[in-house]
Amino acid sequence: MKILYEDQDLVCIDKPPGIVVNTADSVQSSTVQEWFAAYNSDVCTPSWKELVPSSFDARYGQPEDIFTQRQGVVHRLDKDTSGVLLLARNPGSLVHLLDQFKRRLVQKTYTCCVHGKVDPEQGSVAAPLGRSVKDRKTFTVTADGRAAHTQYSLSQFYPHFNTLKWKELFDKKKLPNVAHQYTGNHKSYFKTYQGFSVVVCRPLSGRTHQIRVHMKHIGHPLVADSTYVGRKRAKADALWCARQFLHASELTFTHPRTGKKIVVTSELPTDLQLALLCLGKSLPRSS
Repeated sequence: MKILYEDQDLVCIDKPPGIVVNTADSVQSSTVQEWFAAYNSDVCTPSWKELVPSSFDARYGQPEDIFTQRQGVVHRLDKDTSGVLLLARNPGSLVHLLDQFKRRLVQKTYTCCVHGKVDPEQGSVAAPLGRSVKDRKTFTVTADGRAAHTQYSLSQFYPHFNTLKWKELFDKKKLPNVAHQYTGNHKSYFKTYQGFSVVVCRPLSGRTHQIRVHMKHIGHPLVADSTYVGRKRAKADALWCARQFLHASELTFTHPRTGKKIVVTSELPTDLQLALLCLGKSLPRSS
């Protein structure tokens, strides 16, 4: 794992796509939680108790028990989402950071690429989310769901899909594996595209699939999000983007020991940069 920030109390990693954060019976592959348990096994911070917030409620367990259960995982990212992930090295820093998330004091910034032109260029989506009655593994906007709020702003609009650049990357075998197995007429796949928007999203709540569902709700599903983009688009998107175009690009929080603001950033990974090259000659301006 690439370490973006590290000290005696916490670690921020640059989570790659394709890795699950939490260990579970249904997960057969290695997880971030398992990796961090081994990475953090020799760390001892005797002074961790001074990090526990005065407002800590022991009804939900003692800090040591919470740390053992979570193995230091403060929050999670979807399997195919990359970017900044915060991990706590001791029980005190864990419950302190969990409290910040609970009180919505942590600012999360994501970069995504969606179908269509986002208009207005800045806005917010306040729509409750709940599990779909048709498929319990997916989520949808529903009146009886949990409150969810996402702010967004347009970073760059790409009006066309660049088939010449796609063919160039295809010939150099730099595209997803599925693309190199494709022998049909690629133009027929891409002709229905109506432009793409690179969007900066800041979720003010932390619901599962929140950005993915909210962007779909306003008519702009994420590129290559096979769960929410629709079957036809998913098939075309897979030819140039191997996974949902969603990256946790920045995380801002207060250090549990020093009280200082910490800002951790992660650059757009290579696979998503290559995907953007299929849309235009330049990469989007930074947020």
